[in-house]
Amino acid sequence: MIEPGLIRHLGLALFACAVLMACAHRPGDRQPAPPYTGPVDLVVAAEPPKPSLMLDIGVRVFDQRRAEDSSTPINETVFNRIRNLETHYLPIVLRDTLIASNHWGAVRVLPQDDPSVDLRIQGTIVESDGATLELEIVAVDSSGREWLERSYRGNAYSIHYPDLIATMDQPAAEDLPDPFGDVYARIANDLLAARLALSKEELAALRKVSALVHARDLSPDAFAAMLAEDDAGHLALARLPAVNDPMLARVERMRERHHIFIDTIDAYYDALYWDTKQLYDLWRHYSHDHVSEEIAAAQRPARRPSGEMSFESLRRNYERYRWAKIFEQEFVGLATGFVHETAPAVLELSQRVNGLTGSVDEQYDQWRVLLRELFELETGGVLNQPVSAAGEG
Repeated sequence: MIEPGLIRHLGLALFACAVLMACAHRPGDRQPAPPYTGPVDLVVAAEPPKPSLMLDIGVRVFDQRRAEDSSTPINETVFNRIRNLETHYLPIVLRDTLIASNHWGAVRVLPQDDPSVDLRIQGTIVESDGATLELEIVAVDSSGREWLERSYRGNAYSIHYPDLIATMDQPAAEDLPDPFGDVYARIANDLLAARLALSKEELAALRKVSALVHARDLSPDAFAAMLAEDDAGHLALARLPAVNDPMLARVERMRERHHIFIDTIDAYYDALYWDTKQLYDLWRHYSHDHVSEEIAAAQRPARRPSGEMSFESLRRNYERYRWAKIFEQEFVGLATGFVHETAPAVLELSQRVNGLTGSVDEQYDQWRVLLRELFELETGGVLNQPVSAAGEG
């Protein structure tokens, strides 16, 4: 549980951080932003798909697009820590939206592209300040077919944020909708539309391609001949292994072990999400209010400054800068404490995974190597022999 005192002081520091960010950051030249996503109703299935058509999804930890002019110390130290948190936090929101739609199989957040899933989703955070969220989303299936490449942009308003200051001593409300729920609903609906464009035969074939992609990852030599590129450059079934082939049974056992592992990885990100939710909601609330005030101030009619008003403006700017600098040092320490708050849960989950060490990325790489070694031990001398095809004697 996050200490209420930490939350209260962090709120003040986050506000100061937002002031510094607004003074120092100006958006650079880039492509025009996409139109804002309006209200969107998530399309929810009354019944999940049949198991033979149920696709598993891997949502990769998001990337972040760093502004070219982010060069102040506060941006380099604290603001980037928050951005790094967002790359782990926002994929969980997308994952939960996809699960809530009831159109998919297992949906997991993972540190890398995974060879065992049917559909891989990668996102980039273009803008996120509590008032606006812009994401670039790319979705590619196991055959290499692109389902989606699109930018999404949404607005949040004061009504989307609870009175966090009045309730900071209370646990985070788990049932509050995300301020940018319409963005995630639009992404989920677009992915559903892409899936509905495929026939049942294409979906069934995709699941078989996914199984062989994972098999090829375990043993490239044994399964190299099973997949080939079609005219569009996508992977397709060249030939199927015999149903009774013992190598295929071993691959399926390895895949089940792998799914247990990536379920644990997904649980790591889920725990991180809940451990940081209250502080992150607080940051977005403060940031939203500050951005809204900046926009309102820019829209007010300009008045001809007198000498007295110019001096008053300078005095206010100095006071704002002075207090922001006072809070800056405290904020860095609080942000470090914030990371330490989540460390025990992260460490506990990390140490559970088969005795692997290092970051989640490093553990994932170690696991992939370990899985190949286990597969080699189980297959023994037949590992480098091609798998028999269906219909072969």
